Amino acid sequence: MRPGLYRSFSLRLLLLILCVIMALPASVSAETELRGYSPEQGYIYVSLGQYPQTADGRVQPVLWRVLAADDEKCILLSEYILFARCMNASLTAYRDELKGDFSRTDLCTYLNTVFLEDAFSGDEAAMLLPMEGVGKVFLPSVDDLKNKSYGLGETLVGSENVKKILANPGLRAWGTEWAIMNNGYDPAEYTDLKKKYEGSSRKKMPLKELRLFEYSKGKGSHSPYWTRDASASDGRQARCTKATGGIGRLEVGRDNLGARPMIYLEQGSYTIASGTGSMDDPCIIVRKGE
Repeated sequence: MRPGLYRSFSLRLLLLILCVIMALPASVSAETELRGYSPEQGYIYVSLGQYPQTADGRVQPVLWRVLAADDEKCILLSEYILFARCMNASLTAYRDELKGDFSRTDLCTYLNTVFLEDAFSGDEAAMLLPMEGVGKVFLPSVDDLKNKSYGLGETLVGSENVKKILANPGLRAWGTEWAIMNNGYDPAEYTDLKKKYEGSSRKKMPLKELRLFEYSKGKGSHSPYWTRDASASDGRQARCTKATGGIGRLEVGRDNLGARPMIYLEQGSYTIASGTGSMDDPCIIVRKGE
């Protein structure tokens, strides 16, 4: 091949490669920094920490969606409900002593002790900023779940069309196999069942009701999960998601509602080691300097 023809062919090949790269969707390119939700681009997904998720309790990476990001932190919400647990063992204590203060509940304590230690290594936990007065792991608020800038909001309330629910779940979330099949009640935690059910209108619940509740297939097979907000109409209840995808309330002693953890990831503390940020290829986060 003559030099002139070779240069022409090389130039055309280079232009073709550039056109192909430009035509690829943005999600194919690896993310260099985390951003919040946008209507045009959707979510960036992050893999951080590990927790039992399969029916046999096998530990797997925890998948988070990035709701928002600013100069201080990224707000991350677990994609799945990771376990089932009551908000507080005593309903009357929640009403009379705690006054509905999430930071003093049994569930908040569990999230910031047992769950934090089980789900995150020391380096991973060091990347998390605490919510003031609460801790490094918490639950979304009602306002968080209604925040459309997070890509949430009470969409499709009352819809019973499964295809629409799966296409646009709104606030709905699904539990892991572990949460549905194996997680929940440990009799050793409640040595005094009278105290656990003090002030409750319900009888002692059988084991099947102490695991994560799952709605029917006709409603999408999703599960309810707690928010960190107390009910304004009944001091023994906290706000939670419901079958229709809206927000309701339920007694805090119910063990079969899920926890969908939320965390703050400190800006400047992490490096994206790999991943495009999609659900199938989430960004792998490691502590900067490690």
